[in-house]
Amino acid sequence: MKFKKDIFISYAHIDDESLMEGESGWITEFHRSLEIRLAQLLGYRPNIWRDKDLKGNSEFSDEILIQLPDIALMVSIHSPRYVKSEWCVREVNEFHRIAESNLGVTIGTKSRIFKVIKTPVDLTQHPKVIQGLLGYEFFKLDPDTGKPKEFSKIFGKDAQLAYWAKLDDLAYDLSALLEEINKSAVEESLAKKGVSQVGSGEKIPEKKVESTTIAGRKIFLAETSIDCKEKRESISRYLSSKGLIVLPNKNLSLEIDEYLIEVKTLMNECELSIHIIGSNFGLVPEGTMKSKIQLQNEIAAEISKEKKLLRLIWMPPEVKIEDERQLKFIDEIKRSEVLLTGADFLIGPIEDLEFAIEDKLNKKKEVKVVDAIDSDFSGTKQVYLVCDLEDLDAIANIETYLFDKGFDVIITAFEGDQTELREDHQENLKNCDAVLIYYGAGNDLWLRAKTRDLLKIAGYGRKKSLNVKTVFVAPPISPQKERLRSHDVKVVNLTGDFIPMLEEFIKEIK
Repeated sequence: MKFKKDIFISYAHIDDESLMEGESGWITEFHRSLEIRLAQLLGYRPNIWRDKDLKGNSEFSDEILIQLPDIALMVSIHSPRYVKSEWCVREVNEFHRIAESNLGVTIGTKSRIFKVIKTPVDLTQHPKVIQGLLGYEFFKLDPDTGKPKEFSKIFGKDAQLAYWAKLDDLAYDLSALLEEINKSAVEESLAKKGVSQVGSGEKIPEKKVESTTIAGRKIFLAETSIDCKEKRESISRYLSSKGLIVLPNKNLSLEIDEYLIEVKTLMNECELSIHIIGSNFGLVPEGTMKSKIQLQNEIAAEISKEKKLLRLIWMPPEVKIEDERQLKFIDEIKRSEVLLTGADFLIGPIEDLEFAIEDKLNKKKEVKVVDAIDSDFSGTKQVYLVCDLEDLDAIANIETYLFDKGFDVIITAFEGDQTELREDHQENLKNCDAVLIYYGAGNDLWLRAKTRDLLKIAGYGRKKSLNVKTVFVAPPISPQKERLRSHDVKVVNLTGDFIPMLEEFIKEIK
């Protein structure tokens, strides 16, 4: 179906009144910015319409009612005044009713109504037909006062940067749905192949989207506490940029029984769940003492046990925890094999999580190819033996034993500048057949850095899975070493005769 207008902005007049004399109102600036950003993304200037003559006490305009059937998408800008306005709410209800009768309110999993929250309003006051929609929040709650600060340049540089980031999120999602609608319109009208008719009447070459091995797959991005909200949004943007479908895509119930059902239903559709752990305990649904963060992790562990759901639990390194409930929860995760079922627990920068996501998804898609001529002959296999400088003497016997068994052994390089050493390390990870990390003199942070690098191998250009990854835990023994566990690398305590342990390691390579 073809529409005359691309987007209708529904708003309350008072929200476009400027706080500073001579400045444009918030809605006017939002309209201008959104139009420009969409034009940059779409390749043509979209037809965005709003009633600029709207007055706070005006009746529902016949002009608006007449035009709604010819509009592809609605952007509903929520504020205290908006939800109290009978006419603003009616605009939403009328568009929803008309959308049901033409193309449908949703296309796939995407709603044709986009909810922008300029100023926070209790969810129960939102128009009922869109209460379940996730909103684009153009504000941030002050962690000290709990008061909302709207994203606007008048509130400083940080608020302005946050405004552009959120506008970009909205623009990307609007452009994606507009392109989907325009593509359907072209197919229906049997237009010339490779040409798309857009809402403004222009004709442009249809965009070719580069397909990837992970695009179109569903990911459960767990709800977080307020302190990790921005990090969750960043990961959501990253996932969407890869063509992945991010769930939940709606507001979930705050009643425990309904909440559990909704989370299980959505999670069962996904092949990977991502859990972000912050300093706060998070929201607690009615009828339980557990937070949403705890509940989602428990459900994911249960589903992982049943159907091998891939899982990543990530905690930023800068997290400082004072809430006793959160401290207890994190300690429980680290110690409980049940709660870690199918999961990798990462502590590091957000880039590590991004690498881990792609590595997990790419690894699941890989198919093992067997050489039809001689499966045993593929050249000399390489073992990358990683150690601390102080352990060079300690690994000498291991190096000799592996070499005598027919392997090329590559030892960590220590001479050269940092850039050269890093490049050599990445190249070794890219090309080796197995990695053996000797955890002796290195400390806990050293080991974390080395195991995090294993999660990044897809980003280094490696084309196949690295299936043999082992950590030899060697003296001196420490509490950290005794507690070391991992789902992504095999952990072996190196005590006494090392030969049986190396024989097991060799069997895995062959």
